[in-house]
Amino acid sequence: VDAIKATHPDAPAVAGLLMEKELTFLHAAVETPKRPFAAVVGGAKVSTKIPVLESLMDKCEKLLVSGGMIFTFLKARGLSV
Repeated sequence: VDAIKATHPDAPAVAGLLMEKELTFLHAAVETPKRPFAAVVGGAKVSTKIPVLESLMDKCEKLLVSGGMIFTFLKARGLSV
């Protein structure tokens, strides 16, 4: 959709059937996961991921934090980054 909007700014923004299928799969995977259930959350900004992390904490046996935001957690634990 982003590529289409970049080349055709007057085109309507729509989500296709593939995105609907992906969202349906993700919803089922998180709400009724196969066990054991692990999640990997990455990125640079922890502030935008806090609601996701909080939601997953009660649902996952393992929650892995990766990417740039790991440094925030290491620093919070008093480790040198």
